[in-house]
Amino acid sequence: MQMRSTPNAQPQFPMQELEQIESVIQASRQWIATLEGRRETLTAELDRITRPQPVIPKAPMKTIGPGLEYRGSMSVHWNYIDIHIDLLCRLWTEFPEHREAMAKAMGRYGRTRGYAAKTLAELFPARSTAWAHRYSRTLVDGWYVDVNLNPERMRTILPTAVQAAGLKWGKDVKIYWRATQLAV
Repeated sequence: MQMRSTPNAQPQFPMQELEQIESVIQASRQWIATLEGRRETLTAELDRITRPQPVIPKAPMKTIGPGLEYRGSMSVHWNYIDIHIDLLCRLWTEFPEHREAMAKAMGRYGRTRGYAAKTLAELFPARSTAWAHRYSRTLVDGWYVDVNLNPERMRTILPTAVQAAGLKWGKDVKIYWRATQLAV
């Protein structure tokens, strides 16, 4: 079948095709707008989760101890008994008027001994002199201290001696039984 052309006949314009193309273009624009909005949202979220976190500088640390801090001055000791003796020597030297009170406060925790006394016989009642010499040290002039202690007992009696001297445990006196990291 051939079309015949007539001189006045115009070819048919594909109007329906044009409307379909316009409709597809309009739908495509809407899709692109939706996709661009979603892309912006996802990009913003990606930026947020991959943004470098602010680095909070850590305070410089220093290691102290084992030892004791006495009124702001640190002294290092490697043995618990050395910490114990050093603190008591400082207390007995600086607070001679409180010696009896400190010895009495410490003695409350002993069943058969006082932990600090003016004589070896008072320090270790019912023990031989040889035994008393072996487990004691001279604290200060005329005072002896028991050195046959475990760390738990030292942790119990030292705060009472500090308090009896009129100082504050944890403020005026701090004991570091192990090496400890502190912020500078």
